[in-house]
Amino acid sequence: METYILKLKHILPTFLTVTFGTVFGLAFFRWLLCIQFSLLDIKEEIWVLWLPLIFPWIPITLWLRQRFRVLTVKKGDTDKARFFFQIISWGVMTAMLFVSQAYLTTATGKLKELSTISDIDKTEKARYYKLTDFAVAPYFGGSYTDFRTSGKYNQYLNFDVYFVTPILKDSTEIIKDIPKYWYGVKFKEQISNKISNEEKENKYQTFYNDCIEKMNKYKFHSLDHFERKPTSDDRQNFLKAIEARTKQTADDNFIVLEPIKEKFEDRNGNKFAWIFGSFGIGLGVLLFSLIWPGYSETERKRFLSGKKPKQDDLVDMLNYLIPKGDHFATSIILDLNILVFLLMIFSGIHIISPNGIELLQWGANRRLETTGGEWWRLLTSMFLHGGIMHLFLNIYGLVIAAIFVEPLLGRKKYFILYLLSGLCGSLASIWWYPNTISVGASGAIFGLYGAILGLLLTNAFPKEGKKGIFMMIGIYVGINLLWGLTGGIDNAAHIGGLLSGAIIGIILYKLDDGEKNGI
Repeated sequence: METYILKLKHILPTFLTVTFGTVFGLAFFRWLLCIQFSLLDIKEEIWVLWLPLIFPWIPITLWLRQRFRVLTVKKGDTDKARFFFQIISWGVMTAMLFVSQAYLTTATGKLKELSTISDIDKTEKARYYKLTDFAVAPYFGGSYTDFRTSGKYNQYLNFDVYFVTPILKDSTEIIKDIPKYWYGVKFKEQISNKISNEEKENKYQTFYNDCIEKMNKYKFHSLDHFERKPTSDDRQNFLKAIEARTKQTADDNFIVLEPIKEKFEDRNGNKFAWIFGSFGIGLGVLLFSLIWPGYSETERKRFLSGKKPKQDDLVDMLNYLIPKGDHFATSIILDLNILVFLLMIFSGIHIISPNGIELLQWGANRRLETTGGEWWRLLTSMFLHGGIMHLFLNIYGLVIAAIFVEPLLGRKKYFILYLLSGLCGSLASIWWYPNTISVGASGAIFGLYGAILGLLLTNAFPKEGKKGIFMMIGIYVGINLLWGLTGGIDNAAHIGGLLSGAIIGIILYKLDDGEKNGI
């Protein structure tokens, strides 16, 4: 019991401070800059989804991670046990942030009652509106479909269909110019991404026809109030539906109102109570879990003295991003891929599953565009990724391969191998697929693995270690290629990179041998 109390004294005060500081600090920051003074205009998904998922790792890393080092386990990996408590802390903060940000969204939203739709510009901007009288013009409606993949391995394909219809003062109003106010309705469907393209097309057409039928019967006046769509993915897609109808660019002056059927007074639900409810559940899990690990007084004294631990996996990981030593070239490649991805995200690209149009705008590889004169896409596509999971998986694959290849070939030849393999993978992709949008570093990464397999035929690796290397690399390559057969993965780029990497790797190694022998 005494040891348990020592653990609580060392961890709990900081946990409470960090947790509530993170939740209420982020809420205050958003209220001040986005709601009260409108100084920042970023997509709402950033606040309600991505920041709750990602932001907690900053305070956990800065203030909680080192405190968990006092925890020890007799059997097993102590570092993994400590990371488990970081996961618990992340779960508590994330749950509270999800609920608190959702509460902030609805609780701060003001309701304005308007006589007609044109009064919206005569009053202070609000999130919610009630219209006493209005009409719609279905004959002037438009639609747009957003296609996105999802799932860990892009195993799902999502259809989000957006319909817009002009909102008029009354049924006698005649549309002379492009309307400014639009009624927005959204439908969504999810199917398997592993089926054939023909089946996908058939399922989409069936779903779209069902949506058209629903819109033909839609009760436009069956609602309690409207929500004015803020800067978000939904608003962006509603604007694309307006553009599809008007054939003109839809800017920020257009107002999209989405019908809300629940009563305005019920918009908050039990969100506020669940901020503290989720905290209570998470705190209970933390307190219960702290019963089992041991306690290191030595680590506590080291922490209080300010001394850094001898080994720190996080520091080692971050150091790998700094170009130096045997990972100089790999670090530059990693940094470029991460930088490009961050630029994509901050420009408004979806962090999980950007669609094909967005990727093509950034330089993705497809036969039509590339063979049409945009050959630079063969290179640029190597530094783009179709979501954060795609990026993480490629980072993992790159680091594993680089451990073997860069020290062996040196940074210059390693760069050459990486780029040429990636280009060959891009060429293989547009040769094999007539209409596939390809992005990612995996063609170049498979080139590194191909080089490893090819160099096993030479004296590049010690004879006694070749079998182990072949087993490890062969299994990794085999599993990835087999998984690529299930669909949604550019196996042509993988195979093109793999084969070219094997050949280029051997040539570069032999050139190095020739230089050493004076040939």
